[in-house]
Amino acid sequence: MEEDVVTLEELKAQMNVDYDDEVNDAYITRLGRAATSSIIRRTRRTQEELTAIGGGTFPEDLRLAIAQLAAHWYRVREAVSGTSQAAVPFTVDFLVKPYTRLVKKSQ
Repeated sequence: MEEDVVTLEELKAQMNVDYDDEVNDAYITRLGRAATSSIIRRTRRTQEELTAIGGGTFPEDLRLAIAQLAAHWYRVREAVSGTSQAAVPFTVDFLVKPYTRLVKKSQ
């Protein structure tokens, strides 16, 4: 299996989780992988393309976007909320937009 773009330790640091629990660690890892997939899809590029753009490593700002998205999903575990929430400017969208392919890649 391919190595995770953002490590479990990095995700836990973003989430302020400072304890070890195998069940919670598995859930956090799952969130990180789903966030990675989501962010990569949102750029309309492949992981390989993004790594090449990053000079051989996955771009740091996209890694931060993955950590932020996974942390949001960790805190808000349902599809709806009983409280009013608003998007915070300059977060995930701000980090992802520079990498988003604007035109469809020709075959």
